[in-house]
Amino acid sequence: MDRSSKIALLVVCLFALPFAGFGLFAFVSAVGRLWHGPVNGQTLVLLLFSLVFSGIGFGLIVATFYGSRLNGREQRKQAEHPAEPWLWRDDWAQGRVVSKTRADMIGAWVFAVLWNLVSAPVLVFVPQEAARKPLAYLAFLFPVAGVFLLVRAIRQTLAYREFGRTVFELASVPGVIGGELKGVIQTRFRQAPENGVRVRLTCVHRVTTGSGDNQSTRDSIVWRRETALASTQLYAGPSGTTIPVSFRIPWDAQPCEKRSSRDQTLWLLEAQAEVPGVDYHDIFEVPVFRTQQTPAHPQPGDNDDVAAVPARPANLTIAITSTAQGTEFYFPPARNKSFAAWTTVFLFIFGSATIFLASHAPFIFPIAFGAFTLLLLYITVQMWLGTTRVGVSGSEVLVQDGYLGSGTVRRFPFTELASISSRIASQQGDGTGTAYYDIELHLRSGKKVTLGRTIRNQQEVEWLMDEMRRLTGLRKAAAAAAGT
Repeated sequence: MDRSSKIALLVVCLFALPFAGFGLFAFVSAVGRLWHGPVNGQTLVLLLFSLVFSGIGFGLIVATFYGSRLNGREQRKQAEHPAEPWLWRDDWAQGRVVSKTRADMIGAWVFAVLWNLVSAPVLVFVPQEAARKPLAYLAFLFPVAGVFLLVRAIRQTLAYREFGRTVFELASVPGVIGGELKGVIQTRFRQAPENGVRVRLTCVHRVTTGSGDNQSTRDSIVWRRETALASTQLYAGPSGTTIPVSFRIPWDAQPCEKRSSRDQTLWLLEAQAEVPGVDYHDIFEVPVFRTQQTPAHPQPGDNDDVAAVPARPANLTIAITSTAQGTEFYFPPARNKSFAAWTTVFLFIFGSATIFLASHAPFIFPIAFGAFTLLLLYITVQMWLGTTRVGVSGSEVLVQDGYLGSGTVRRFPFTELASISSRIASQQGDGTGTAYYDIELHLRSGKKVTLGRTIRNQQEVEWLMDEMRRLTGLRKAAAAAAGT
């Protein structure tokens, strides 16, 4: 262990000692009260505080020493394989990645227990305080949230008991940028899911900002591909059912990289299926790197314009009609009601905070909150009322972007079109959350025109782009260019 690591270890231990000491003091005080008198509310509170603070203090110390051991082992492997980072982790080196189900289950229980222990005193003191100040009842939101956290932990436990220790076996290590990630997921289904399995691969940029109580971690979805496997594509495996996995990784993708403990790029493989009882959902952190097999230049298969024709989704959220002039794509309002509802909730929260701060805080605070409230207002109105109409005739593309079918019509001749692509414009949740895509028209002048916003289904996005490319002649032109 180097000097900086030892200093970091000492700092964390010094930070954890007051928590551990206070926990022990509370425990001794609670035991003394129990020894000399009956159990009362104060004694129970002391016991709760002893559990919480001792758990935090001693937990940090144990976790720090354990993490230091793991860090030392990783440093040795880095020295042995400096140019092969996929060999720095045992599971990656063995080509058998264990799912995060067990770790997530343990984390859910730890968080739920700590939350409920901290919230428990509310049940003792709030009823007394609420007799004088009814607003004190708002504190019951904390134990109510604790109930939901316990339900979540129980569901994750049931899922782990149902599906067990799931493993993703790589066909070759690692997944290659400009090549493929292939392998199989070994699950414990009693029988193949009737509606098949949805598998997706996601590149995530994870950044941690702030420090202490103000520390937060954000996952930004950089790239994602999804595929739906029918039950007939699954087959029997050693522990139940085997799920085949095959994804082509684009040449310009970002590899797994840990630039620091607060900035890293990782790749997540997910498998989901609807089954009786608790639905199946597994997450694997997989190795994806540039290797000697990565081609020096992009390959034709990396270009979405010449990729295989996608299948039409069963349920389109976009209305498509044929007219005498050509084909019209209509993106209606309120297509994503769940997303719109959440933005409305946040608009209400920040709007209320802005009004309160306007009369109770220095002017800089209501200005900052007000600016964010205006942004949320724009997003909320766009989510509920925003529409786009795209018409493709024999020689031009017509775009009308506005609210409830209104807006100025813009015309773009086929001769000005360069390509049609998609991008992840927003997301709900973390790296395994829901991504929303925008479809963009690229002009030869370099300008971009949005053809459709916040489309949730990636299969629908790919099919819509393919249809637009076919109608505008861009698919044929791209295929001809790739052939030459």
